[in-house]
Amino acid sequence: MAVAQSTVVTGRWQRQTWAEQRWPHTAGTRWLLRLGLALPFAGLTLFATGFDTRTDGLAPLPALIAGLVPGGAVGVSLATCLVTGIVLAALGERLIGWNVPVRIAVPLLVPAMGFAGSQDLTAILTVAFLAFALEAFVQFAVAGQTEGAFHAGLLLAAAALCTPLAVVFAVALGVVAPFVAAERGRAEPATWLVLSFPALAALAGWAFLDWIFTGVGDLGLDPAFGPAFEGTLLAVAHTPLYVAVGVLFAVRRPRALAGYVVPVLGILVGLLAGLPSSGVTAYLLLTVVALVAVPRSPSRRLATFLGAVALAQWALALSWPPTSAAYEDWLRVVWGL
Repeated sequence: MAVAQSTVVTGRWQRQTWAEQRWPHTAGTRWLLRLGLALPFAGLTLFATGFDTRTDGLAPLPALIAGLVPGGAVGVSLATCLVTGIVLAALGERLIGWNVPVRIAVPLLVPAMGFAGSQDLTAILTVAFLAFALEAFVQFAVAGQTEGAFHAGLLLAAAALCTPLAVVFAVALGVVAPFVAAERGRAEPATWLVLSFPALAALAGWAFLDWIFTGVGDLGLDPAFGPAFEGTLLAVAHTPLYVAVGVLFAVRRPRALAGYVVPVLGILVGLLAGLPSSGVTAYLLLTVVALVAVPRSPSRRLATFLGAVALAQWALALSWPPTSAAYEDWLRVVWGL
């Protein structure tokens, strides 16, 4: 007997089909866009010849990319630029496909993005995988699209090969999924496994390899309980757009709010566990999560409001920038600041 498709009405929160999402419409044009977006970062890389990009101690996926790319540190930086172009093109595709004004992405036009996009391969991969995993989870939780859970699980597994922080996301999303799912007929253990198992398996493999080659297997954890809460509050304070979209979720889609706040929980747990982290990565993560979570075709009033918040965040990031030791070194060596 045929089973009727879900009748969950989601309106502006419903993802378009893959064919409808494609922008630009041809593969060649899409690659030209990606390369065009990568070029400014490549220019920064070539200009920053005095900056020593780290290529040792990388997580498995960034290390694999670094090992395959010729040219040493410069080659890794150029690969980072290409990945950044691909990520920004995917973000632009989401915004344009959902009829969201691109001007809302203005908080990314800051020096911190220039640093990460040209020098920090791990940060760019982490932000991309985690942000798009959250976007897929929202589609699963709010729009009732089952494939969203599978996409989120795979993206979280890829993120787990960049940072152990991804496991916090995976477990948290797996726990809240049964309570926010739009369709109640799913088995809770299966939902948890789909979202969490790939990332847990990836992290276990990383820990095993770390133990084989170093004899430790602690993934570099160094617990530091003191500044964790302060660091988390600073990350949120730097990203008013993330807060504004969170308020929008609380008012219009409260079921999905539990998934939306997972990045903040992840940042807190990561700092408590002593995971390598930086204010720059946290800023980019919360900003990109906010951008991919904006509902489709926002009203003129909502678009104006979000645009104003985005502009305020941009001004805040220029006057009170997020920071990290590597970012400060980059500013000093490259720009003399």
